[in-house]
Parts: sequence; C-alpha cells; structure tokens
Amino acid sequence: MAVNGTAPPRPVSPPAFVPKPTKAAQPKHVNKTRNLTPSLNGALTINIVKGGGQAQQGPKGPPGGDFMSNEDIQKFCEDGRKKARQRAVERSLDAEMLEGRLRNIPDVTGSMSGARARARRVVRWLNRIAQAEKLIAKWYSALYSAFEREYEAELMKIGKGRSQQKPQARFGWR
Repeated sequence: MAVNGTAPPRPVSPPAFVPKPTKAAQPKHVNKTRNLTPSLNGALTINIVKGGGQAQQGPKGPPGGDFMSNEDIQKFCEDGRKKARQRAVERSLDAEMLEGRLRNIPDVTGSMSGARARARRVVRWLNRIAQAEKLIAKWYSALYSAFEREYEAELMKIGKGRSQQKPQARFGWR
C-alpha cells in the first residue's frame, strides 16, 4: 500500500510480439491490440478483429487433390493410404477395448454365461469397419500403381534426364 491509502498501479507489460504476415499470404482481417491502464482496474487488453476473424487458409481437401501432376496424384494416394491405415489401427484397438468392456456385463438375470458370445456379436461390426479401412488403404496403393502402369509411357517422355526413343526404321520402307 502506498502512503496515501491507495494501491500502487500495476506495471504494464509490453504487447506480445506478433510477426507480420508476408504480402503473398496477408490475411483479410486486421488485429488491433490496445493496452489501457486505468488506475483502479489494472491492465486491460482489448482485441479488435475486423473482417469476421477468419484468416486465409491453404486449399481445402487432401494434398495433391487438384491432380495437376504425377506428384499430385502420388501425394493424394499416399495421404489417403496413411489416413486409412491409421483409422484401421484405431478401429481395431477400439474393437478390442469394446469387447473387453462388454465381456464383463452380465445378462438380465445376472449370469455371465453368454457375455463373451454377446460381446463378440456386437464387436463383429467394428471389426468389419477396421477391415474395410485396411482395404481402403490397400486400394489407395493399387490406385497409384494402376496410374503408373497405365500412364508409364507418358511419364517416361516427360521424366527428367530421359531421352525420347526414336522409332526404329523398318527395312524396305522409306
């Protein structure tokens, strides 16, 4: 407490450093931060956001979803395969956990005799979902393999450092 009976004012902290975005990806909204230091309430920070508060984001959808090049198609397939694989692992673990929980629930009469069979009948559907996710991952891999197989000739023509093969001259034809 100060001598005159009032509390000393709280020190004002400097505003946090916010890096300015580059001109290429400059958002449409403007953030303004004002620090006010009234003597009774301490520091007060007011954030003013104009333009709805939505920053510009990159393109929506999976990587390579515009299919403009061989690399885009590869990125699309690889991203889908990785996500499906992760979901397959998660669903498989979820199925094991659910089965473990359901095995310990007795029936209406309090008997545990059919609990394991009931749990398996319920979890069977989650196991099928996990199996379907595994197949989706497999099919993404097959998608890119089929693309390479079908468009191999075109890919070889535009590949780096590869010279185009000249057609062989047939004997007797000129």
